Amino acid sequence: MKRLALIFIGTMIILYACIETEPVSPVPEIEFISFDLSAGYDNLGNDILLGKLKFSFIDGDADFGINIDTTKPQEYNIFLSEYGKLNDTYYFIEPDTTTPPLNYTVQHDDRLDRVGQNTTIRGTVTLNIYYLFLPDYDTIRYDFYIVDRAGHESNIESTTDISFTGFDLPEY
Repeated sequence: MKRLALIFIGTMIILYACIETEPVSPVPEIEFISFDLSAGYDNLGNDILLGKLKFSFIDGDADFGINIDTTKPQEYNIFLSEYGKLNDTYYFIEPDTTTPPLNYTVQHDDRLDRVGQNTTIRGTVTLNIYYLFLPDYDTIRYDFYIVDRAGHESNIESTTDISFTGFDLPEY
C-alpha cells in the first residue's frame, strides 16, 4: 500500500513539473473596473468630492511599482488625462496652474518580488482623486495607463462617463 501511494505521489509530482507556465508579456496590461464619485469632507471639514478609480493590472516581469528614493525627484507610474464632454464630444483638458497634471505613484512592494519560472504579478489598484472644485464640464472621463520600472507603457483604458450633476461645490 505504501508503495502504491509513493508511486501515485511521484507520478503527480512529475506531471505537475511538466505543466507549462502561461507566458505573460513584460509589458503591463490594465483593465478599467469602476469609478465611483461621492460627497465627503477633507481634514478641515470642507466639502469635497472623492473619486475612486479602480483598475486591475498584470505584469509579466513583476516590475510594477516605484522604488522610493528620497534623493531622487518624485517619479510617477500612473498617468491620467482628463476629457470634458460637450455636445456628446470629448475635449482634452490641458493641465494648468488650477489643474495640475494627474500623475500618481504606486510604490514598489518587496512582497511582489518574484523569482523562478513564474514572475507574473496581478493586482487591483484603487486611486483616490479629490475634487475641491467642480470642473468646468458637468461630465468628464479619464484615459489612463501605467508604466513599469523598465519603462514599458501599458495599454490605455478609459473610465465611463463621470457626471458631476447634483453635486454642490465651488466651480473653478
